[in-house]
Amino acid sequence: MEKLNTTTDVSKYLQNGNLTQPFLPDEYVMQKVMCDYNAKVAEGKLASMLSSLFCWIKKCVEFEKQDAEFVNANRFMRTAEQIWQTKKTTGCTDYAILFATFARQIGIPTTFLHTAEQNYLNRLHAGVKPNPHVGHSFCECFYDGKWVLVDPTYKKIEYDYNPSKLELSYLVGDCNIYVPYMRDLDLGEKQNTKQHNVIMDEMCAEQQLAY
Repeated sequence: MEKLNTTTDVSKYLQNGNLTQPFLPDEYVMQKVMCDYNAKVAEGKLASMLSSLFCWIKKCVEFEKQDAEFVNANRFMRTAEQIWQTKKTTGCTDYAILFATFARQIGIPTTFLHTAEQNYLNRLHAGVKPNPHVGHSFCECFYDGKWVLVDPTYKKIEYDYNPSKLELSYLVGDCNIYVPYMRDLDLGEKQNTKQHNVIMDEMCAEQQLAY
């Protein structure tokens, strides 16, 4: 897995991935983010471009809770534009893909970070076929001169974190420890759930992730 570059050029993460191609004008995205940001400033609230961005996203799309068929058919399978058009997400990966797309448009270098939950890794390293496959998608943003961890799904920002092992200040499901196994611009390609699980097993096993 690519290590997070903390000392030199971070412009790679201003580029677009295959699934994170911009589809709205840069000016429109900036306008929406600044609308929330300026409102918070006017109210005397703590303001951040990062929190304003995920607040806007959350107002525009929502997690599909009812239609399991839709979720199963579309998880890991859509571009940012396709996610936006339906106004429905299938989970954390969709939120991270949208966030990365828009953050780069407003000039914030942003990674797409795929992680594995600790209990999943325990089973994998014990030689037990992992079922279910449990992970979470985050973004990392180079903001105010440092990398910070952003969870667009839970609308959380961790300003001090270990890029190799995420020990969160909150729970995702019933766990707060997640280990990154993929850091890139996005998934790279559309994958059905079966393909995604195979890739996850292979990447986590090959990297012998510390847990």
